[in-house]
Amino acid sequence: MGTEVFLTVLSGTSGQAPRLCRAGLALFAAVRLGSLALGARTLWRDEEGDLHCDTASRGCLSACFDAAFPVSPFNLFLLQMASLLTHGTACSCVFRPPSFQGRSGWRRGPSHGKRRLQQLHWHSLLAKAALEGIFLVVFHGLYAHYPSQLHCPPSVSCPDGVLCTIEQANWKDAFNLFVAGASWASLALCLPGLYSAASETFHCASGRGKSQLERPLLMPDI
Repeated sequence: MGTEVFLTVLSGTSGQAPRLCRAGLALFAAVRLGSLALGARTLWRDEEGDLHCDTASRGCLSACFDAAFPVSPFNLFLLQMASLLTHGTACSCVFRPPSFQGRSGWRRGPSHGKRRLQQLHWHSLLAKAALEGIFLVVFHGLYAHYPSQLHCPPSVSCPDGVLCTIEQANWKDAFNLFVAGASWASLALCLPGLYSAASETFHCASGRGKSQLERPLLMPDI
């Protein structure tokens, strides 16, 4: 019971997903969580403090940092993981064991419950893939490469403009690419799961239509 909930929260899928797909999604989620926890204590502990500019004005440094990083890559990955874990928690509440589902009263019969669970499984995988894809597009759009130097043009806070260097920029770039790579791998693992769910949904729908066509026609007594 506990292992099933743990897998559902990390993978964001139900037990109907392919076993390898589900295990891989849970593994990559755990790897990203560990990486973010380690990064928060090391590379990303003080992002603004890692910025060294040729000015003594603290306000100028802050303005340069805010202009270069509207959303920090690390904060973006944190937001992604928060969204994925929220999605996984919702899945763990929806895909409960049959004993709990029976008490809730939303299953009106075996066939109806199976079709509904299949649809929810498809939607959960689609939402998982969408969350991975949206954050990847935003990340690569903002930070295709983490800069080692920043040139801030003249502004209100920096009248003369400044040139800044970022400490451990190469390590931060490698960290970003590693976490983004894990996200790409998770997105790729969603594809076979989506294909399998779509196939099962199609078979369930076609089987239902066939059973209705084969149902004997009852003639009224005259």
